[in-house]
Amino acid sequence: MKAKQRDNEHTGKIAQEEIFAREAELERSIRAEETVDKWIDLVRFRQDHPIHFDSYQNYKRELSLIERARRHFPYEEKLLLLYLEAIVRVHPTDEVLDLIRRAITKDETNVTLWRSLIRNKQCAMAQCIVPDVLKLYRKSTRSLFMARRSDETMLQLFRNCATFCRQAGLCELMFGMIQHTLGMNVTGRYGTDSMFASAEHYQQLIEYEECILKSGLPMNEIWLRVELLRSAFHYLPFEGGRLASDPQRMVLTDDVVGYVYPLINKSRAFELILTTLKLMKFPFAQQYDHDEEESYEMDYAEQLLPLFLHPGRDRSLDSPFYAFIKQLSVAPSYIRANIAHEAYLELVRKCLALAIDHFEGTESAILLTLYLQLERILVCEEKVLSQGDGKPVPLEDAKAKTVRARVKHMLKHTHSSNQNSLPVYAEYGLLEYEMTGLSGACRKIFSTSVQVYCSNEGTEDDIEANNDLFHLVLTVVELLLLEGLKDEAIKALTNLVLKRHEITFENTNHSLTVSDTMKLSALQKLSDRVNRAVRHESQPDAEQSNTQTEHYFVSNPMVTSIKAYVVYLALIRSNLAEATKQLETFLYLFNDPSNARQKMLRQRLFEIYLQLFEIARLSRKQGHQPAPSEGLRSFLDVVDRTLNEFPSNLYVLRLVAFNDNLPWLRLRGVLGKHLTPKAVLLLVIAARHREASCTMTNTLDDFITMEAFPYKQRILNLLGGVLKSSTDNKCSASVLYRNALLWRLYLRELFDQPNAPPGYSVLEQCRRTLYAALEACPWNKALYLDGASCAPQELSQLLDLMMEKQLRVHAIPEELAILREG
Repeated sequence: MKAKQRDNEHTGKIAQEEIFAREAELERSIRAEETVDKWIDLVRFRQDHPIHFDSYQNYKRELSLIERARRHFPYEEKLLLLYLEAIVRVHPTDEVLDLIRRAITKDETNVTLWRSLIRNKQCAMAQCIVPDVLKLYRKSTRSLFMARRSDETMLQLFRNCATFCRQAGLCELMFGMIQHTLGMNVTGRYGTDSMFASAEHYQQLIEYEECILKSGLPMNEIWLRVELLRSAFHYLPFEGGRLASDPQRMVLTDDVVGYVYPLINKSRAFELILTTLKLMKFPFAQQYDHDEEESYEMDYAEQLLPLFLHPGRDRSLDSPFYAFIKQLSVAPSYIRANIAHEAYLELVRKCLALAIDHFEGTESAILLTLYLQLERILVCEEKVLSQGDGKPVPLEDAKAKTVRARVKHMLKHTHSSNQNSLPVYAEYGLLEYEMTGLSGACRKIFSTSVQVYCSNEGTEDDIEANNDLFHLVLTVVELLLLEGLKDEAIKALTNLVLKRHEITFENTNHSLTVSDTMKLSALQKLSDRVNRAVRHESQPDAEQSNTQTEHYFVSNPMVTSIKAYVVYLALIRSNLAEATKQLETFLYLFNDPSNARQKMLRQRLFEIYLQLFEIARLSRKQGHQPAPSEGLRSFLDVVDRTLNEFPSNLYVLRLVAFNDNLPWLRLRGVLGKHLTPKAVLLLVIAARHREASCTMTNTLDDFITMEAFPYKQRILNLLGGVLKSSTDNKCSASVLYRNALLWRLYLRELFDQPNAPPGYSVLEQCRRTLYAALEACPWNKALYLDGASCAPQELSQLLDLMMEKQLRVHAIPEELAILREG
């Protein structure tokens, strides 16, 4: 035993000597030629090769090196980021804040320092007092506006501040900020239409409160229910004079003026509208913002609703998706699980309608498309709620008629450019498909829009001009393949290239057979089109131009051309080899991760790559053929490459999380390398779905009642492992650790353990997890309210904490006691 210990000590000494030798070599390299990259290499080397058993000593050693580097390069942004990460690990929060404040006095225009100061103040349990954090937001916004006049910085601060207000329960302040900034920078109608104004009393709220007060429940339970109820109704500012009953509902101009500033460049108004919709929990299918989201921003379950926008999804999963989203949804929301959801949905619709009317051209068409996507999600919600035995059902005729009337009214009163926009009608066709399937009405929408376009446009093959037509036809082709109509899909693509005026999707008696000569001719024309598009996209002017926000929402001509080419190639060939080879070539051509435009193009190319596997899977399924193991390996390889670059892509996450050919351990292995909040949420939904499938396929006798189901334990292990590993590395930028939605889900899963083993205290485990969650996200009101449900014994302490942090509290127990006695 002693000999083995001596061998270990000897090995440790050798390894330490090698580390010191390598460090000395890097130091000599810095002395020979001092550059920032060499200093960063040395810092990274020390991070990867700690020499002390005590991590604190390693962090101190790392910080001293960063401070040395900053003395040589005091204005280098990369070193500043390393320094701000290092001081959090070494110093207590009050010293960290003091160090950052001293740095700000020397450079008041540094955005990174201000954001770090706010983040450390907001994320520290002892320091997070809501008015103090808002004071920092106000001070930073004013300083940076006066010094930099940068719209990008102002929009970022506005989004972060409004998100903080929403999460702290200050929805009135958030909507007051939104009203003033939209009225100042977009159109005055947002400020004058009483759109963001609340009534003093709601009869429905009064009736519900009376029922709760008369229920005879304990006071703790009464407080929790009334608080949730008032939060669902009182989220807009009250503008009718003084309100003595709840003064916090009043938001005056003086309350918001410090957070709202005019845009220097009014073209940024479109981005401001998108930011506002995001604050209102609008479900965006595309990740449009260039910068990474803050970890605490992704705290609402509605971010998973774009799963319903994938036409090729397994519709038997719609009910589990919706049940999960409904469980974690927080009022105010347009999800039906919330009381007063109708008023909030009307607010979102009205906000979108005003924006569609204000903007013109592409921006207005994009917003109209978003409106139609929201309607499609609501149709899916209606269908899920109408399910009886869990099987998908079509939408009832009366409800479909109401949706059509609302959409037609919107299309009738919009700009004429939107009435002739093919992307808008492509989305309208998808909405009809969701309601009635590939019916005559759905086909008529697509056919009419194509015929009108072809009658107005020339026959020249201009890539930019015909891009919208290609996008619409590819949308229809996807639907045809889902219905097993492969021959019609090939015919549609062939006509798109060779006989544009003969394109029709309505049922006709025309032959669907396409000769080999026509197929080769169409393939050659598509190949020529792709070559022209790639050459155009590869020009220096195209690469150097900044990717504007609207480019994330419209179809790119090169991507559309490539998609048409590879899909056609996959349909007329017996395998995917040639199509995937072509895609690999295009991915090789656009591989600069620092170029925002190329990054956007790569994401779409990877999605096309995975759509090819879906086409092959559908073909095998309709032909009742087993899936080859080589295909699964290739599929997982592409998934791994995609998630390595785009770990939050919902389309890719859905494909892999609900793949029936992957056992649980392999699925954990695939997604475990690229864990993001969305990936964790989909893993939990997948585990629940597998557990439900096991329960349906096995009798109850197969399970021991005293033991938890295996997937329940897997969910607990997943969430516990994810949040624990993040806690061990408590960096302020930890994406998973600072995500309140994951902590709320973990709390609920811990609380819901009817088969817990003897001696295991569920409430005690919930209590410990609750305080760990509050340590990570002390400003998030939803966590406190979930804690009151899952750890009811801690309710009085939670209420004291909410008062101490000055979170928004609508109901005070003393007030409710008086009301109950009355």
